[in-house]
Amino acid sequence: MDNTLSLPNLFHERIFQVPDYQRDYAWEREHVGELLEDVGLLNAPRRHYAGTIVLCQLPDESGRMGSDGTRYATHAVVDGQQRLTTIVLLLNELSRALDAYPACAELAQGIRKNYVQTTSIDNAPIYKLALKGKADDFFKASILPEAQGTEPPEVRAAMRLWNAKTQIAEHLRRKEDQPESEHRQSLIEWHGKLTQQLHFNLYEVEKEAEVGIIFEVMNDRGKALTELEKVKNYLLYASRSIDVDESEKEALAQAVNEAWEVILESLTEADLYDPADEDQLLHMHWIIQYDPQKKNWNESKSIKRTFSLRAYAGRHTDLLGELHKYVAGLRAASFAFCDARNPLWGKAFRSFAESVRGNLRHRNAKLTRIGVIRPFLPLLMAARQRWPSEPEKYVELVELCETFAFRIYSVCGARSDYGVPAMDRLANAVAHSVDFSEDIRKIKRIYGDQGERRKFDEAMNLREPVPDYRWESLRYFLYEYEEHLAKAKGAKPRIPWEDIDSAGLKDTIEHVLPQYIGDWSHPASEHEEYWQERFTAAKHEEYVHDIGNLTLTKWNSHYSNFAFPIKKGEFGAKTADGKELRCYANAPLFQEQEVAQYADWTKESINSRRAKLLAWARERWAVDFSDVDGAEAPEVEPDEEEMDDEVEEEGAD
Repeated sequence: MDNTLSLPNLFHERIFQVPDYQRDYAWEREHVGELLEDVGLLNAPRRHYAGTIVLCQLPDESGRMGSDGTRYATHAVVDGQQRLTTIVLLLNELSRALDAYPACAELAQGIRKNYVQTTSIDNAPIYKLALKGKADDFFKASILPEAQGTEPPEVRAAMRLWNAKTQIAEHLRRKEDQPESEHRQSLIEWHGKLTQQLHFNLYEVEKEAEVGIIFEVMNDRGKALTELEKVKNYLLYASRSIDVDESEKEALAQAVNEAWEVILESLTEADLYDPADEDQLLHMHWIIQYDPQKKNWNESKSIKRTFSLRAYAGRHTDLLGELHKYVAGLRAASFAFCDARNPLWGKAFRSFAESVRGNLRHRNAKLTRIGVIRPFLPLLMAARQRWPSEPEKYVELVELCETFAFRIYSVCGARSDYGVPAMDRLANAVAHSVDFSEDIRKIKRIYGDQGERRKFDEAMNLREPVPDYRWESLRYFLYEYEEHLAKAKGAKPRIPWEDIDSAGLKDTIEHVLPQYIGDWSHPASEHEEYWQERFTAAKHEEYVHDIGNLTLTKWNSHYSNFAFPIKKGEFGAKTADGKELRCYANAPLFQEQEVAQYADWTKESINSRRAKLLAWARERWAVDFSDVDGAEAPEVEPDEEEMDDEVEEEGAD
């Protein structure tokens, strides 16, 4: 095949650059290992076809001239960047390994010059491969240099690069008891396999807009395109095929590439780099702008079908406008999506004034901590679109969403998809014009079912089993209580939520009445004797996991099963060596200090504290339904899909 090239021919007079709209380096250990295995198993003269590389020469007529007079043209890597990056890492480590042998020093330098870095005629570095953003900075400063840097990776792509480099270096390292001559020869053989037996199918396109015509699935080790990538490819294909002026085609292609650059950068910085996150962004935007019905959603095919050239036959000017609208809408939606999913990312809510961003982030973070955001995600994104300069409306919405997330999913145990169809329809309505107060009432109608209200009230009033140690939302509940106590003192919690969330349950939840207090017939210590005087074995089992007996802590391992007076301690108490004594009275958490106010810890103490916690909870997650009760008919009709699901389940029974 005329377009099948060896590695030297592929790199000859070319510089490679990963475009900003491409995703970052994504290969994990298994992908790197597969490439190493494929190359390692090659036997001469067998060739290994490492896939297709799609390039687009950038408009740099002058190029860059090397110190030896070679002129290099810069090419954007449209497809194959994961494979190409890993091969450069491999060649760089091979050069480093060969450089350890004086007889191979010239070969090592030749590898670096041909595949890693050379020098311009002005004595400036010319890197054969440029990545994007912070990953490229790390690539050039800490991975490629002969004297490697020590700066830690700041972004995930940089960490993956470092992991791949380390894995390759370990693979090429001389094994224990392996003679130096044998190791040197194996490295030389690696060079031969890479430069003579590794071949690529090269496809060069004149314009990046042609990418959508070329392929539907990129072959980066057989990894399928994400739905977001498929949509981009189709849009670029449409920009090439639409019957409008060439300048308008180019403008659309540029808009697509710029939008994808922004979208991928935002998703990566917000730690939403998984393909599932990309797919969800596409779906949420589609719900808001086009169609909230789940049965009509077919991922990238929905976009292709809606904006097909055939559907707009004879109306390509209209199609051009719709495509620009879609691209701009998805780009804008990506910011709202990242903010709602990860409100603590660096650029969250940047469209609002700095004076309100902190409150927005804090309120939204509460919802994400509960762990059920999907039902509310389209609505929050639609609200950003509908009221872009009114942060107070977003705050009111997200607070109501958090309240219902806690009531319905945390306390009542509803399925995570409960209410989703109705909320999706509401989000679509909000995006296209709905009165804000009516929006609030509709949310209450969706989640204000009398049965769900009764379940919540019963749990909060001791008529149903009260949430206890086994409750998934326990730490969230107690941390909200901590914020309540801190606010009453005009302060903020001294322990951030992230510290609580990142630690294990057993490290952050203290049982005041200990979980284990020995054999009642033969107490082993005075501490066990203290507890056994106050609780029978049956009462211990009844009360030990009761929410009234639980508190957040940072010192759980210290308390053990000590008697309450020891755990309680005294404020300001010191140890024998002058250090602050770890006890409830000295604890950094206000709820531990509150427990220290009890004179003793008995069944009555636990009952009293439980009643106090639940009274606070009833007020904290209260909802005023007076504006929706008594309505003649519900605002949101039952969803056909939900009804179909119920029929299927009944039939299965």
